[in-house]
Amino acid sequence: MQHTITLVATEGMFKGLAKQNMLFHQCVCELVDNAIAATAPGQKFRVEIMFRQSAPETWEVLFADNGSGMDLVHLQNALQLGQSATEINRLNEHGFGLKNALATLSGGNGPWKIWTRKPGVGRVVSAEGPFRPEMILNDDDQFPTEDTLPADISTLIRVAVPLRFIQTLQGRGAPAKNLALLRDWLVEHLGVLYRGYLEQDENTLDNNGAIVVAIGTDRVQVPPVCVPFGNSETKYLDVTLGGQVRRLEYRFGTLDEVRRDKLVRGKAARFYYQQNIPSQGIDIRLGKRVIASRQFETIWKTETGESQLARHNNYNDFVGELIIPELPRGVLTTVNTKTDFNLDDQDWSAVFTQLNEIRPRKHIREQSESELRKKWLDTIRSTNREDIVSDEVSVWPTGTKIDVHRAMPNGKIIIYELKVGTGAPIHLYQLKMYWDGLVVDKKQQPNEAVLLCSDFGTTLEEMATLMNSMTAPTGSKPYNFRVETLKSKGL
Repeated sequence: MQHTITLVATEGMFKGLAKQNMLFHQCVCELVDNAIAATAPGQKFRVEIMFRQSAPETWEVLFADNGSGMDLVHLQNALQLGQSATEINRLNEHGFGLKNALATLSGGNGPWKIWTRKPGVGRVVSAEGPFRPEMILNDDDQFPTEDTLPADISTLIRVAVPLRFIQTLQGRGAPAKNLALLRDWLVEHLGVLYRGYLEQDENTLDNNGAIVVAIGTDRVQVPPVCVPFGNSETKYLDVTLGGQVRRLEYRFGTLDEVRRDKLVRGKAARFYYQQNIPSQGIDIRLGKRVIASRQFETIWKTETGESQLARHNNYNDFVGELIIPELPRGVLTTVNTKTDFNLDDQDWSAVFTQLNEIRPRKHIREQSESELRKKWLDTIRSTNREDIVSDEVSVWPTGTKIDVHRAMPNGKIIIYELKVGTGAPIHLYQLKMYWDGLVVDKKQQPNEAVLLCSDFGTTLEEMATLMNSMTAPTGSKPYNFRVETLKSKGL
């Protein structure tokens, strides 16, 4: 005999949703995705994430946006498992995001509340958690009236979050209890994952909106956090996705440590681009949303193709970004939590197969700077045939080699230090070490010492000027340090 049963989404199911190892920022991103997806055509989104302490180890977190809001039917659908808030926007890919986020943030299907309304409609619709098989919606509610809330709210979500869960923002170190420090981690995560929306569009010369993180009245706007390249190259991949050939842009190169250390509102990045094994690899951006970061062994295989390429310290300076154009929903899918690729999706296999042909380079910084030296040597030799140039001149008993030593027929000596990435004070001091070594060790008198780097700030120029006023070693000409860009030399 056959029997028919009706499957019911019980509270136990929602408690199970909260046990998928999602981190705090991943839950936040589910709600930010929903807010951006609800942006009305022609408008900029604005998402405000607000923290208020409600108990010694608990913070009330509010999410407010100015999107298109929801009516009663829309909210009913949004609360259903597997039901998306929109049918076409890929930021609403699975229909589990809102439920995953609220069940997890609340400590395992705890209390929460949503207020929402469509633009121009006075009545506010609301719903309260925990999630249950039967839930009551109110179609005649009001938004809370508090001075710290934005004025143009269309949707507001409130949930109490244990501090221990907020601490999952951190990638390392002892768990912080100072929320201002935890906010720095959150701002970095959001800046990386939404940089495509927050940065200036090359066509419109404008961004798509803003994300603000507030602790009480202390508000911080999230900046776009881009990959800190020192130098880079770009390859284009033509891959068939969803039955159509799409062009993907793959940019990869060397980490710029100086830029990394000022990457997030003038502060150093602490989770991404850390020049270590956990953070090495590339970001993958689909449209304007970074959907994965620090990808390495998922993409590349060993040269024999028998196993995945293992992370190693040799790749610590390697960074990159794969930019995939905006695709229809259902193409290049992710798992329900959006924290990983759906590896059963053959389109991802097609992408990774092509990407696997562009191998990550071991010791990419050393290789890049070695190539720069060779190119600069060749440039000087081809344009100044009488000059004697070498990368084999060494100074001091340690045998420290000068990057490029150039001796002209008129007796003038110029020394060069070539660096991938942004120039730093230590690079100027390397030049000073070379200069002093030539005078003391080689009895030579350099005329100029030039730092060639990808970029530099005015403070580095000021430092070079101050160093030029220092007293050089006995028997030396006055110091003459300069900073120039690689681009100015055609490098």
